[in-house]
Amino acid sequence: MLREENMKKLFFFVVCVFISNLALAQVNPFDSDNQTTVGISAAEVKSSEAVKGISAVPVKVNSSLGAKISSGPATRNVLSTMTLDEVFNSIVQGEAKGFTDSDPDILTRVKYLPENDLSWYTRWKMLEEAKETLDCTYYIVDKDVFGQSFLGFLAKKARDGVKIRLMIDGRIYRSGYMKGMPDLFKELAAFPNVQIKIFNSISKSILNMFSNFQGLFASNHKKIILIDSKFCLTGGRNIGPDYFGQVGEYPTIYRDTDIFMAGDNACQRLKDSFDIEWKVKTNSVVKPSTPNKNNGRDRIDIAYLVMDRYIKGKGLINPAILKKWSEPQIKILNELNAEISKFKGISGYANFELFPDAPKVPLKIIDKNSVSGDRNDIRPIFLKFVEAAKEEIVIQNPYVVLTQKAWDSLKAASARGVKIIMHSNSGGSTDSLFPQAFLLKEWQKMLVDMPTLRILVAPTDKERLHSKTFVVDNHITAIGSYNMDPLSANYNAEAVAIVNDVDFAVETHQQIDKDIAKGFVEYEIKVDKDGKVHEVFGPKDHLDAKTMKKMKWYGKLGLIRPVI
Repeated sequence: MLREENMKKLFFFVVCVFISNLALAQVNPFDSDNQTTVGISAAEVKSSEAVKGISAVPVKVNSSLGAKISSGPATRNVLSTMTLDEVFNSIVQGEAKGFTDSDPDILTRVKYLPENDLSWYTRWKMLEEAKETLDCTYYIVDKDVFGQSFLGFLAKKARDGVKIRLMIDGRIYRSGYMKGMPDLFKELAAFPNVQIKIFNSISKSILNMFSNFQGLFASNHKKIILIDSKFCLTGGRNIGPDYFGQVGEYPTIYRDTDIFMAGDNACQRLKDSFDIEWKVKTNSVVKPSTPNKNNGRDRIDIAYLVMDRYIKGKGLINPAILKKWSEPQIKILNELNAEISKFKGISGYANFELFPDAPKVPLKIIDKNSVSGDRNDIRPIFLKFVEAAKEEIVIQNPYVVLTQKAWDSLKAASARGVKIIMHSNSGGSTDSLFPQAFLLKEWQKMLVDMPTLRILVAPTDKERLHSKTFVVDNHITAIGSYNMDPLSANYNAEAVAIVNDVDFAVETHQQIDKDIAKGFVEYEIKVDKDGKVHEVFGPKDHLDAKTMKKMKWYGKLGLIRPVI
């Protein structure tokens, strides 16, 4: 409930300052184009005849809901003069040239990571491999055994002489979600070769809100680990049990996606992405505390030992054999043993390999700044891929609150006959009802405007999504931190990896098919010959009355839509 919790706290404050600030702000917060597009070279776009006779890759259908019958108004069916390959080749990363897909510089070994356990193993192995430098930024590092052991491993690498830079988002650092963790960050900051920053800290962003209202909401939503400029990872997962456990092992388990990469270009681009947010003036430096204050250093060190032993299949550390440990240390050990024993699915690390048969594929990193600058590659490049699509667009994303440009682009694609599959959360599966409140208001119009669209939603929290994955024509795949909402489009710092490879796209699509097959409901309408829209199946048909009431109330708060 983290996102909803934060929005409730901010809402009334925002209402007080929002309207007066509109006249003062240099940037219109409703404007979906308030950042500079520098990530794609110019290309002519023009209208074309609708593409006919296109067949989509089959997706498992919940047959009990019947077939969708819908129609919508005509639209300008823009088809790019560029192919998907040409759009990919035109992407300019950072200050680098626009490499084509045949350039060896962008050929990158990749590993697709939809599995929670393998995603955790990958992070653990990356930390093991670190010899010189380790850069890491996360939105959340949870207060559980995963978050504590992660910090403990960083402490171990710091003792080994690795230079570490760690960044955590300022909106989350003092939240209940990370209760007690600031003290543990301070323990880590005591190492001379460790630097820790809080991105866009609350205190500094409030002081600057009248000159930079956007900064009040801006988060570093990127999830990046970069090891020795040789290995890197990005995606949707934070550090916590809900991202690495299995269903039933923890109250909330997400279905999420990461991508692991080895290659100079990908690592350099993610380093550039990290560096620009690291230098933000509203960041705060985490200062070290008194060593081992409240046994904090002991806690992260013990958490590392507990996790390292457990994931290698060696079971729990037996406190009875630890004759030299103090009573507080044994208490911490017993607590962490009890916690980790709930996670039965993470004991196979001993046989884990980073790259058993990983291919090299053309890959580029696209980036979006927050308060750090005006770079915004992601949205315009996504729209170019949508314009170049000829067969099918698959969007797997936890939050769907479309900006006007995204809406228009998908509407035009649908008018060309492009199939659109949107796999997202419902009010029954989400961790925040705010985005769902606006989907509740808009889903019927989406289906009217986009007749080829299918909206498939996870019905319960057992299928909860957090994956941010896009597949176009089984050819282009995008994996990163970017949500389909105004918060990612206009405020947050985000990073996305774009892969130009058919086999990788097919693998990703097949996994999305499996996710959908585990359980979904489909929102459907019927449009009669007079143009009247009839709801066939929608949120009210599977959500309880209490949830529907909350969503309807939230949906009336139209002022907050730009920051959802």
